[in-house]
Amino acid sequence: MRCAGVSLLLAGCFAFFHVAESQIMSIDLGHEFFKVALMRQGVPLEIVLNTHSKRKTTTAVSFFDAVRTFGDDALSHQGKDPAKVPMFFHSSLGKNYTAADIEDGGKWWSDFGLGDKFYSYQLGYNATRGVPTFKIGDDEVELEEVLASVFFFAKKIADDSGEGKVINVRDLVVTMPSDATLRQRQAIAAASEIAGLRLLTLVHETSAFAVQRAVDFSVESGSIEYALYYNMGARKTEVTIVRLEARSAGMVKGKTAPVVSVVGSALDYRLGGHLMDLKIAEIMLKRFQDKFPKLADAVVKDPRALRKLLAQAQKSKAMLSSNKMAPFIVESLHADTDFQATIKREEFEEMCSDMFGILTEPIEKALAAANITIADIAHVEVIGGAWRVPKVQQLLSDYIEKGKGEKVHLGQHLNGEEAGALGAALVAANSSSSFRVKKIFFSDNTQHEYAVQISALSGEWEKNVTVLYPAGTALGSKKKLNFDSSEDFAVKLFENGILLTEYTVTGLKELLEGKWKDYNLTGAPKVSATVPLDGSGLIEFKNPTATVEESYWVNFTKEKPKKNATNATNATKDDNSTADSKTDEKADEKDEDKADEKADE
Repeated sequence: MRCAGVSLLLAGCFAFFHVAESQIMSIDLGHEFFKVALMRQGVPLEIVLNTHSKRKTTTAVSFFDAVRTFGDDALSHQGKDPAKVPMFFHSSLGKNYTAADIEDGGKWWSDFGLGDKFYSYQLGYNATRGVPTFKIGDDEVELEEVLASVFFFAKKIADDSGEGKVINVRDLVVTMPSDATLRQRQAIAAASEIAGLRLLTLVHETSAFAVQRAVDFSVESGSIEYALYYNMGARKTEVTIVRLEARSAGMVKGKTAPVVSVVGSALDYRLGGHLMDLKIAEIMLKRFQDKFPKLADAVVKDPRALRKLLAQAQKSKAMLSSNKMAPFIVESLHADTDFQATIKREEFEEMCSDMFGILTEPIEKALAAANITIADIAHVEVIGGAWRVPKVQQLLSDYIEKGKGEKVHLGQHLNGEEAGALGAALVAANSSSSFRVKKIFFSDNTQHEYAVQISALSGEWEKNVTVLYPAGTALGSKKKLNFDSSEDFAVKLFENGILLTEYTVTGLKELLEGKWKDYNLTGAPKVSATVPLDGSGLIEFKNPTATVEESYWVNFTKEKPKKNATNATNATKDDNSTADSKTDEKADEKDEDKADEKADE
């Protein structure tokens, strides 16, 4: 029996390598701001300052002028023509919509979540892909292109941070929400490629903070503790539960390294600091309209006035974190009319009562995913800009104290403007041999279920749906498919029961009717393929290979064994010895008989 194998999908590539200094750029990609960190050989991991010497940069791209501008420079154009300054577009990446969804009041605007008053966009529609686009004049820009522009600007400020030393960043790490779908992850990977960068890995945002915390804190060897990270950002709130351990590392006896394992995560897009800003801006707009009724209609059509209201709302909210009352002053808000008002902390808390009522829901979901209770939590860390709101701190403290039966301090050990980007860079550096950093064993998991189904291209048959990766599976897992097929087939990939894509595998039928036609096959070809779920949460169907077994007869003649010459000689000698002994015995008998006869005589 012999075996024949063939790869159904063959790809070849040539790689050209050159010796260069390894560099990793990490981007903590927030909805409102992004932060950049740079890892270089022989240089400490550091946060990169932007052109305004700030650690965080507004996530905005302006197409207002012929030359694109970014960050705060782009924000100044938002008050002139908001349709040409895309912002807060992350939630729409990788999502499919219909043409009706992008109309005013449609599903896209509902998912966008910030309304169309302070963020007024002109949307187009790519019918082929089923995704919205931004209309910029006569052109339409894909969301991945906008994100690629952000990555390009991040690369520019990283390259310019060398202080005279040439830096040319190529490798990228990006943070993202833990509930991001496969399509959203692929969109970020596509944006990286458009920007000319190689995506090393994607890291869940709050998980990156947990890794950075492990640099300064680790539990004792042999113990297990759970930590809760409450990350309340501008547009969303994410809660992550991690299990903290320590294990031996290196050749030195007794030396240990921290182990950070994510066991549960949950998000809520109804909670966010910028949503609070919008509530203040809406109330103040209403007060201006009531105070100046003649300007009521015109002010809502003035993008510059709306931008001023939103900017002052952010400042007043920050002031309310340390004061019980804050002024709200905007000079020349509209038609050379100044606007002055005040807002009390009680008023602000009343405005946001709907958010405060659901503040702990993501904690409960994350605990359920981790299969533990709040009583098991030993450490609590708060991160993100919105946790500074006094009411948020109060509600979190009360909830945790009630669950544990004792007061627990809300840890504030991490700088939200740095820790996410630094932690993401550490995740990549720990997987590289080019950098010597503190060893941190890190593992994360997926919130989605992935399954496959094999079917005939003709549609005549299909196998049962097979769940390869249930929700909660560790990222970096690898599964292999094995099945029999005598014809070309299709592989359908599902995410949470929804069809994502279909892989078509051809060539098997052609081989059976051609090269393998005269084979005496023992059965149907055996097909194998790998379906890895990599560390970025990306999954694909790879390397399908078919193997067949052939059975055939082989005739051969079995030769008769020859006699051994030495044994034959020995046998002859033995026979002769026996004959001689018999002759001697007969002679002795004759002699005895003759002696007896003589005695008788």
